[in-house]
Amino acid sequence: MEATTPQPIKKFKTFTYHTNVEWKSDRQGFLRSEGKPEIFVSSPPEFKGIPGVWSPEDLLVSALEICQMSTFLSFSGRKGLPLKSYKSSAEGVLENVEGKYRFTTITVKPEIVVESSWTKEQVEEIVHAAHDNCLIGNSLTANVIVVPTIILQ
Repeated sequence: MEATTPQPIKKFKTFTYHTNVEWKSDRQGFLRSEGKPEIFVSSPPEFKGIPGVWSPEDLLVSALEICQMSTFLSFSGRKGLPLKSYKSSAEGVLENVEGKYRFTTITVKPEIVVESSWTKEQVEEIVHAAHDNCLIGNSLTANVIVVPTIILQ
């Protein structure tokens, strides 16, 4: 009987991110992280916050949208996708579920323009791979939906 050599176990890096919040007045304050511009934050107007100010709800939806874009850009760069433009919009649905508010669905709608040397199906494969590997989406309990519009030029 031949002895098999055990495969080395792949070690993954662990990353830590730091932020801090300081209350200003009412339901508003400042979000900070070292080396980055501070962000004025508040509860959303629906919860007696200030209109026109970033809320945790905005930041959560935008975090998913940014992650989808960043992961797509990483994957498309590795594949040599001839990208002309990428822009997206996102919508998060906040609902009361069993007495507690939570995001139930977040939909990201990227519009991706690429050179016509690629097919829509090839681009969709990268969109789906990015969706499957988006760490923010993988960290949420909300149903995450990505609905791409792909334009070949």
